[in-house]
Amino acid sequence: MSDNKRERIKITGGCACGDVRYGFYGPTSFQGACHCRSCQYSSGGGPAYLVGVPREQFRVTKGRVAEYVTLSESGRLATRSFCGRCGTHLYTSSDSAPDLCSIKVGTLDDPSRFKPRVRLFTREAQPWHKKYIFALRFRKNLPFPKLRKGATLPEPTGTTVGD
Repeated sequence: MSDNKRERIKITGGCACGDVRYGFYGPTSFQGACHCRSCQYSSGGGPAYLVGVPREQFRVTKGRVAEYVTLSESGRLATRSFCGRCGTHLYTSSDSAPDLCSIKVGTLDDPSRFKPRVRLFTREAQPWHKKYIFALRFRKNLPFPKLRKGATLPEPTGTTVGD
């Protein structure tokens, strides 16, 4: 993954059974872990490890996804897209950031390049969730209005942002 670099590389992934495939071009908008309760439910307890990409860069290239829509704590809709056959959660989109698609890292063909740089909703993190020393931490969500149209987050400083 080419976080905070302007090179365009094709990144691909898909579900466990192979029915759904996707692709996008990097660089990514963010790479991180979301600790909100909704992500804990969808991941089975841990945070959701995510790669944020501009929506116009993301495409489902094979198959069709099923969707589950939930109401977030902020009152916005979050749509979780998954394979209807094997149940693999592939990505999430939200009304709070309509230009962004949050891809589940475990569905990438090469997840080893993932480097978490932000932690979201840390106030909802369980005490046993892994702490990343060199990651920006947000007690709530990312400042999405500042991430419009290909903007990237600054390098992490190890401080917490938000109330």
